[in-house]
Amino acid sequence: MLLLALGVAGLIGGLAGAGVVAITSERVAPRAEPTAAVQGGGVAGFEWTSIQDAIDRTLPAIVTVIADLPSDAGGQEGLQTRNLGTGIVIDDVGHVVTNFHVVEGATSVAVALATGEQRPARVVGDDSPFTDLAVLQVPALGLRSTTLAPSREVRLGEPVVALGGSAIAGGNTAQFGIVSGVRRSWPRPNVTLEDLIQTDAAVNHGDSGGALLSSAGIVGLLTTVIRETPNGLPITGVSFAQSTDSIRPAVEGIIRVGRYPRARLGIERLDQHLEITPGIAARQQLPVTQGALVTRVAPRSPAEAAGVRAGDIVLGLNNIEIDLDTPLVNLLKDVRPGARVELQVVRNGQPVVVPVTTAAE
Repeated sequence: MLLLALGVAGLIGGLAGAGVVAITSERVAPRAEPTAAVQGGGVAGFEWTSIQDAIDRTLPAIVTVIADLPSDAGGQEGLQTRNLGTGIVIDDVGHVVTNFHVVEGATSVAVALATGEQRPARVVGDDSPFTDLAVLQVPALGLRSTTLAPSREVRLGEPVVALGGSAIAGGNTAQFGIVSGVRRSWPRPNVTLEDLIQTDAAVNHGDSGGALLSSAGIVGLLTTVIRETPNGLPITGVSFAQSTDSIRPAVEGIIRVGRYPRARLGIERLDQHLEITPGIAARQQLPVTQGALVTRVAPRSPAEAAGVRAGDIVLGLNNIEIDLDTPLVNLLKDVRPGARVELQVVRNGQPVVVPVTTAAE
């Protein structure tokens, strides 16, 4: 069983670099005539004759995301922390996709262009905790944009390129590799990310939210570098990108109405419950060794209305057992917003069944 705390490193950080590649007023487009729109996702895509063509057309749409966080609670008053990541401009009105962990908790967000100009950005919406996705919007004048390609045809051994922003170097970066795994899953705190594309292309701090590019176009959003196996053995050359097919519905929903409908309980976020491991169970003297320990219930949420309280241990949802491979959040992915579910709960050592009608946030 995979341990959530092992082997996962966010890609944020690094020192601020110089601006990204030149930004002009024209939209990124291939030399060849465009093909028909991608079926199933509603996002237009193009065929490129080579990866080099794809790089030439995509790099101008890669930008650096700058997120300023509140003062460090343990540091000096007024001392700010800055996250640097990467974003992809995906349309002509300035929408940028990036990772949620790049902008999570930020007091202000900006996007750096090639000229050194910083444009203010607003967070349109996110899909946390279900995926590590956020959509920003910046003033669109002069931006170059690209589109998301379908990822369902990605093959093992296929050449790909990881495109990152300017957090390390003085411009955007392109790192070659291959697809070393498809439809992978990997645990993050309280959620298992699914339908990931694994690559050995070098991914560095500041590349989070960048593009995994094949000759067909952008097929993934860079999100996670793996430094260790679940058993703690060091490994290199393993990075994961969220497949475009897995995030496209959320991207489109956020752009259209500001959110992507999900079944919400009010206990699903990272600060609302703790996935139980045998170690946590032993330290806290819990009566079970797996499940979700409720730490906070959102006010006016379905969970609060149903009587869920801090200290409850959720063992299952609709009689499907919660464990480290199948966290609560992953079970909620399959629930229709507004549906009635049953939580199997341990409260004060006694089993309780709590019916809850979910809400869409």
